[in-house]
Amino acid sequence: MNYKEILWGIISDVNTITEKKEYNKYIKMHPIGKIFALLLYHQYAGLQYGRSLTLQIQNLLFNPRSTPSQGELSKKLQYRLPVELWTKIYQNLLMQAKNIKSKKLGKAISRLIRIIDSTHLTATPSMKWAKHRKTKNGLKIHLMIDGDTIPNAFKLKNGNSSDKKSLKWAIKQDFIYVFDRGYNDFSMFAWIGDQGASFVTRASANIHYETIKNHKVGNRQKEKGILADSVIRVIKDRKSGETLQLRMVSFEFIDSKGDYQNFSLLTDLKTMRSDIIADIYRERWNIEVVFYWIKTFLKVKHWMSRSKNGLLIQLYSALIAYLMVLIARLGNNMHFKIMRDYAHKYSGIILRFLAEYNKFMKIEEFLLFSS
Repeated sequence: MNYKEILWGIISDVNTITEKKEYNKYIKMHPIGKIFALLLYHQYAGLQYGRSLTLQIQNLLFNPRSTPSQGELSKKLQYRLPVELWTKIYQNLLMQAKNIKSKKLGKAISRLIRIIDSTHLTATPSMKWAKHRKTKNGLKIHLMIDGDTIPNAFKLKNGNSSDKKSLKWAIKQDFIYVFDRGYNDFSMFAWIGDQGASFVTRASANIHYETIKNHKVGNRQKEKGILADSVIRVIKDRKSGETLQLRMVSFEFIDSKGDYQNFSLLTDLKTMRSDIIADIYRERWNIEVVFYWIKTFLKVKHWMSRSKNGLLIQLYSALIAYLMVLIARLGNNMHFKIMRDYAHKYSGIILRFLAEYNKFMKIEEFLLFSS
């Protein structure tokens, strides 16, 4: 499936849901389908602010009434646009992305991996609901991706939210969750096991533990950088003295600067080979690539609305834009760097779509016009 077909499928879904829910009932100008396409164009175009976005499209289309003004767009985002529509389109794209077969780490393990991390987003002083510090507002997005860098789910929280207390929403039975040491909490580790899930994480530098048993490290594991494989005991609750047994796997690797680094991992995977556990943790770096792509190429640094509704719509638009490119890349088996090129292709085709909005009733007409 190419990027034109992906875009057409999304626009069709938007129009179908909008008609069913009657979202355009009280809208006189600029229907929701058009606003949806406009917000997608915003994600791919090299513009950050709403005013520059609307002015550029008006000038490119030679029509000052082709898009809402910055003020109109801000009002629509604040309370007139349904975030449920963007949520549904995001979920539809997730299902589409998951149908593409994985080629990493072996299909079985890759399907089980869920990588979790958080990153900070800016918030303006007028966003009173986004608390971070006494003198500064801020936001934090907790994102969960799978082994194919597909963003399965996210939570938007205040900037002062704790990583350790932001795991329960994501945990489901039978999956392997990978996260950095910022999420380390021994009570949470025990809770994850109680849910029938597993985890792999990096141990804190100041961890206190007692070694119960050392496993033999074979030559195959040594060749892959495994240094040690042990069963350890840690104190889960200091008040009661209750303990927890975990597995610690230590391995070394050469970083991007050519220096040797040592990591110690904690996990409750008892029977899996130590080198596979290390490979699973290496997958954690994929979420940094996702954050980099979203923060560098998509538009989540400046908000076109100060309301939580508008901010969620803009954030969903960014993730939808990312998924559209990811689906095109995975479907065509192309290298990750091609994503920037797809962004340019999408921005061009969406602009042409906005120029002739309401004319396209069939996919054949849309593909012919966009060729």
